[in-house]
Amino acid sequence: MKQACYFNGRITTINKINISPYDIGMLRGYGVFDVMAAFNSKPFLLKEHFKRLQNSARELKLKVPFSQNEYEKILDKLIKLNGFKEATIRTIITGGISADAFSIGKLTAYILVEKFHDYPREIYQKGAKLISLEHERFCPHAKITNYVEAIRNQELKKKNKALEILFVKNGKVLEASTSNIFIVKNGKIITTKEKILLGITRNLVIKLAKKEFELEERELSYHEVIKADEVFLTATNKHIVPIVKIDQHKIGNGKPGVVTSEVNKLYEEFRKKVCA
Repeated sequence: MKQACYFNGRITTINKINISPYDIGMLRGYGVFDVMAAFNSKPFLLKEHFKRLQNSARELKLKVPFSQNEYEKILDKLIKLNGFKEATIRTIITGGISADAFSIGKLTAYILVEKFHDYPREIYQKGAKLISLEHERFCPHAKITNYVEAIRNQELKKKNKALEILFVKNGKVLEASTSNIFIVKNGKIITTKEKILLGITRNLVIKLAKKEFELEERELSYHEVIKADEVFLTATNKHIVPIVKIDQHKIGNGKPGVVTSEVNKLYEEFRKKVCA
């Protein structure tokens, strides 16, 4: 069975998507996107994802071509047609076909639904490694399609056996290439707030963790992060991942920490309850 998808107002199959080479999403990389997960065939935090998609589109003077209610109905159809209980949902909106390769045309919008792939259990049990890179994303508070820096450094990431790339600018830690970062110091959770994408999982974790822990959103220096007791990442496709090494620096005792484990428990309980 061919993979069902949404393309410019209709449900179709992925082999029938026809994006023009004159689409400025192709010519100029001008577009926004969102990645959402579905568990037990239910989109997780759909309202929050849709709002962020709208905000990202607004930053690029684009418009989401469907309402939240229409979006929900489209996703319900796609999840059923593709038969995935656990799915990754990718929504992409570009500036469309441009007459002069600069002007925004009639928007292109498509939605892909594929099987959700969890990371190996070992990563959650033993923790993962990050490598740092001097970089700050353009328009960081919007989820735009420009991932050039992350993509061109994939080989470096693999060579260093790292899970993610940590973006650092002038000694200040910002975010990872596809995740948000949290540290734990003396039982207190701290996460960055400025010049980053405010991730959906990040925001949920803050809300849940505040009930049990002291939590602060502020600037973090690289030195402060590598000297933390615990470090963890949050992301839609990763959930909560403990980090035990950054570059050549061991984090804490080199093992996933107690606070990270407790935060993960809060997150999983919420996720299972919402997607029951």
